[in-house]
Amino acid sequence: MTTKSEAIQRNILINKYICNYISQRWIVNRVDENGNEVTKRQYAKECNLATSTITKLQRPDGYNIPFAIISAICNKENIVLSTFFSDFEKEYGISIIDKYLDKK
Repeated sequence: MTTKSEAIQRNILINKYICNYISQRWIVNRVDENGNEVTKRQYAKECNLATSTITKLQRPDGYNIPFAIISAICNKENIVLSTFFSDFEKEYGISIIDKYLDKK
């Protein structure tokens, strides 16, 4: 059985990995069709989000990302949520989180 503290740590880690995944996949080093860098502000506008949200996504520790933000980004990227989470799990795997908690 997972303790409350372990559950909190697990959620923090999942949010961190989700933010890092989104940032690396769609934000960092993004260029437009002319080869120009897409700024955080431009990307935020394309997603109908605040620039501060994109900034929080790019923090090394991420943040407690609301589901609505994930949905908005998936909508902009034309990817269904099930594919997003499937790709995320392939990239990070739940075992990473379990191994992290085992070390605590």
